[in-house]
Amino acid sequence: MSAEPVPDLPYARPYWDASDAQALLAALDSGMWTGGAAVAEFERVLAELVGVPTVAVSSGTAAIFALLAGYPRRGAERRLLISPAINFAAGPASAQLLGWDVALCDVRAEDLTLCPDRLAELLAVLSGEYQQVVVLAMHYAGHTCDMTTLSELCRAHGAELIEDACHAIGGRYSDGTPVGSWPSSRAAFFSFHPTKPLATGEGGAVSSTDSELLGAVASFRNHNMAASPARDDDPARDDDLAPRPYQISRPGLNLRLSDLHAAVGVAQAARLPESQRLRAELAASYHERLAGHDWLRTVPPERRDGSAHHLFPVVFDLAALRLSKRELLDAFHGKGVRVQIHYTPLHRLDAFRVPERRRSPLPVTDSVFPGLVSLPLWRGMTESDQDRVLDVVAGLPRLAGRRVFS
Repeated sequence: MSAEPVPDLPYARPYWDASDAQALLAALDSGMWTGGAAVAEFERVLAELVGVPTVAVSSGTAAIFALLAGYPRRGAERRLLISPAINFAAGPASAQLLGWDVALCDVRAEDLTLCPDRLAELLAVLSGEYQQVVVLAMHYAGHTCDMTTLSELCRAHGAELIEDACHAIGGRYSDGTPVGSWPSSRAAFFSFHPTKPLATGEGGAVSSTDSELLGAVASFRNHNMAASPARDDDPARDDDLAPRPYQISRPGLNLRLSDLHAAVGVAQAARLPESQRLRAELAASYHERLAGHDWLRTVPPERRDGSAHHLFPVVFDLAALRLSKRELLDAFHGKGVRVQIHYTPLHRLDAFRVPERRRSPLPVTDSVFPGLVSLPLWRGMTESDQDRVLDVVAGLPRLAGRRVFS
C-alpha cells in the first residue's frame, strides 16, 4: 500500500481559531455586513495597538492609494515618491496612477530597509526639482528602518516621511514605541492580507496624528460623500429634488472594509502578542540552525527584538553553491517546500523603469536579488515543518551544477 503523499509546506499560512469563527458569525447575524459597528471597533483596537488614530480600508493597496489621494497639495506642484527598490509594487503604482513621479533608492545590506546614504544622494539631486517630496520607509520583513536618520534627512531636504508598515503590524521601533507612531512620520499604512501576522482576509489601514489627512482618507474610502448642507440659500438647490442626501465635492472610491473582515480582525488583534512571540521563536530557531552555512546569510544577521517577524528572508550565495536561481527554487519546490521571493526589484519591472536621474545606484539590490528567498514562517509551524525546510537547505551543496527536477 503506497504511503500518503506529504502535503506541501506553504511559505505562509493564516492562523485562526474558534474566536474568529464566533466573531464572523456575530457579524453575519448582525445583518450589517458593511457600515456596521465592527469596523469602528476594529479601528479602535488598531488605534490602541499602533498608538495613534487609525482608519481601516479594504486592502493595503487601498491604504496607500487613499493616503496619497488625500495628501495635501501645495498648488499645482510636481510631486515625487521615493521608494526602496526592493518593495512591493502597490506604493509606487498608486503614486504613478495619481500623477506622482517615482524614484527608486537602494537598501541596506544588513536588513534590506531603505539606505540612508543612498537616500541622501537622491534627495540632494531631486529635492530642488519637486515642490513636494515624500519618502516611503518600508519596514522590510517586519524589521524597522533607521527612522532617526531617515527623519533627519527628510527634515534637512524639506521632504516628508511616510511608512510602509504592511510587514510590521504590532512591531516596535528601536526606542520601543509601536510601529505607526513615529513622531516625525506623516502617516503609516498597514496590510492585513492572509500572510500577515494580523490577517482579515483582505484589509488595510492608515494611521496618523494628522487629523486632516486621516479625515481625507476616511472620506475618500466612501466616495468622498458628505452630508448635503440643509441651507435655504444654496444656489444649486432645486426644490423639486430637495432634500439631497449627500454631496460629492471631489471624486473618491469605495475602499471600505466590510464588517465581516473587521470582525475577524478584532479577534486576530486580541492574540497578536502571542502570535508575535511564537513567530519570534521560529525566527530564533532559524538563525541558530542556519548559522553553520557559509553560503547563505540571514536578513538581518541576528534576530531583532521588536520585529514583527512577518518574513524570514535568506540570501543564498548562488555562485558558491554553483546553482542557478531556477535550480535553487526547484530544489525547494521539488520537496514540497514553497518558498517565496520578496520581491522582484522595482527597476526590473517594466512599469517602474524610471529615468536614471530618479534612481540611486543599486549595488545592494542587484547583488542580493539573485539569491533572495523567503523561507516558510507562520504561526502553527512545527519543529518537523522547520526540519523539512532545513533539510532542503542542508542538501543544496550536493546539487551543484545540475537541474534537480525536470
